[in-house]
Amino acid sequence: MRWPLDERTAQAADAYPLLKDATVPSPQFQGRNASKRIWDSRVVQPSTWGTGSILSSPEAIIDQFKGGHYTQGLALVVSWGLMWRQPASIYGDRQSKTIEHIERTLRECAEQISKSQSIADSWQMLTGLQDGGLRWSAVMASKTLHFLCRALGFQQDPPVPIDTAWIRKRVWPAFCSPIPFQQRPDNWEGNTFEAYCRYMTAIRTWAGQKQWTTTQVEATLMNVFEGG
Repeated sequence: MRWPLDERTAQAADAYPLLKDATVPSPQFQGRNASKRIWDSRVVQPSTWGTGSILSSPEAIIDQFKGGHYTQGLALVVSWGLMWRQPASIYGDRQSKTIEHIERTLRECAEQISKSQSIADSWQMLTGLQDGGLRWSAVMASKTLHFLCRALGFQQDPPVPIDTAWIRKRVWPAFCSPIPFQQRPDNWEGNTFEAYCRYMTAIRTWAGQKQWTTTQVEATLMNVFEGG
């Protein structure tokens, strides 16, 4: 994919690798059972869940996005990422953000990413406060774009999830604490695309060092720092 590079972050990440002792990448979280009855009210109708139970696994999310079932894919992202605790921030009041509007926005994101090989415009569509923007947090936008990009075939360096509890509160301090103050890059806080690209610069630098995908790096960081 096409990614802006933050030089200061790249230099710091290269000099201070966080995963130097990791030899094998950790698997990504495999999801949890999701109730069709609960999630059916959050998707464009008629839904196409099929029969049987639903597991919000990475593979199931990607399959939904590949099939063009964008709100079904989103419902599984919300389940996978434990984002159901704040539904209003994702789905709004059903007037400002209808299910159909969310579906159209995610479809437009997929089309834009396919053409540009970049998430820059899609990031604004998902986090933007202007009319039509979904006003999502960087956490929600990054989780959704991660799976959407993988569904579009971007496997080596897709955007990866950022979260507050682990990435911002554990990984960031561990990364920046040994760096001399005057050499520290700007942080990963907030919802701006620039802040997210600083995070992705670090992820991509460590992926290059390990010859791993960005997905593998993020999953390994989560494993290391959840257990820390």
